[in-house]
Amino acid sequence: SKGDQVRLAVTRTYKAPSSGSLIPRGFRSLNNSSSEPDYLGNPLLKPELALGVDASYEHYWAEGALLSVNVSAREIDDYTRSGLVLRQDGRWVVMPVDKGKAHSRTIELEAKCPRKAVIKDAPAIDLRANIARNWSSVDAVPGPNNRLDNQTPVSANFGFDYKQGALTTGASFNFANGGFVRVSDEQTRYQTVKRDLEAYVLWKFSPKTQLRVAASNIL
Repeated sequence: SKGDQVRLAVTRTYKAPSSGSLIPRGFRSLNNSSSEPDYLGNPLLKPELALGVDASYEHYWAEGALLSVNVSAREIDDYTRSGLVLRQDGRWVVMPVDKGKAHSRTIELEAKCPRKAVIKDAPAIDLRANIARNWSSVDAVPGPNNRLDNQTPVSANFGFDYKQGALTTGASFNFANGGFVRVSDEQTRYQTVKRDLEAYVLWKFSPKTQLRVAASNIL
């Protein structure tokens, strides 16, 4: 119907290695060890190929008001991760390597709610929020925490916009969880938690002239 819709998509994606990861030029560490290894590119890297499925349900229950849920899954072949190697000359080297298959799953919830959709004579305040939960694993890396090294386990965004005459103001808060990531058999890395608060004020002098003042990283 007009207010309800379902989406379904099947994707096949190709991700080529970056030029920096392909160039076999080495960078030597002064204090070479397993925790401070040399770096070397890998010209034999293969591109990542992924097969994905996405499904979502969207419900528009009033003008500008939305409730939606989205789920997705990815199967990745020739996933590229950092590999730590002890060479015959006794030096530790980290280099990008193809680590076989990886698996990713995501569920995302989103809501947009203008106050006028709930209360007829309410101020012009628009509320919005979304939250996403991600899971992943890499077959060639033992667990726990053997997830994709660039994936955020939990992310969320909350915000509002308020309009009164020529004045519009709003703010948004973003959160991205971190935690330990098992990069390889020998290495574990910690991703820091990110929190960011932004706010803005917009004044319209005329349809062609407006002033906007914004502040980011308030926290």
